Amino acid sequence: MSGDALSLRIIGVEEGVEGGDEIAGARRLELRTTRGNIPIIVHAAETPGRAVLCVSGAIGGYDGPGLLYARLGRELPRLGITLVRLNYRMPNEFGECVLDTMAGLTFLKALRYERAALIGHSFGGAVAINAGTLAPLVTTVIAVSSQLFGAHVVAELAPRPLLLLHGTADTILPHESSERLYQSAQEPKTLKLFPGVGHRFTEAADELLETVRDWLVERL
Repeated sequence: MSGDALSLRIIGVEEGVEGGDEIAGARRLELRTTRGNIPIIVHAAETPGRAVLCVSGAIGGYDGPGLLYARLGRELPRLGITLVRLNYRMPNEFGECVLDTMAGLTFLKALRYERAALIGHSFGGAVAINAGTLAPLVTTVIAVSSQLFGAHVVAELAPRPLLLLHGTADTILPHESSERLYQSAQEPKTLKLFPGVGHRFTEAADELLETVRDWLVERL
């Protein structure tokens, strides 16, 4: 991605207009950029160092599959990991969403975070994979129920570890999508399929949380 048409610069940070969050201690902020404001929710650990940036599907939002992102926001700060939930300026516009994700990573770098993980669901899985190839700050990527479009660069993630998670009963994006990404990716890579689980992981929300949390703790 290059050129003025695909450039974005952060020009400030302000308190979010929506006020507080359902999780005590979380802050709603907006990254003011040259292309509009990017809303984020920050669940901060006591000290900077490790962080996770979460992006959602094509319709945007903050919660992720099975409320994964909100639940991680409750758990990870206690383990010394900051979690940031990002909502797109222009949902379903792939290039713009990648720019938003890169802006979120730039925000973390400015706060002196040294390592970051990216998590994306569905459309956001491809966004996370794409952004992960562009940002040295990123040390691992997790793609849940990922689409293929936009993820053609998956081989370029190496040597960053990639975790692909998909339900075998997904009727929106079949699990073969993650299987194809796994085949294209370079090591280190891991694919885990969840039998009988659909696109949003409502049938296995606890198992999804445990899988993702353990991966992050080990690799961040």
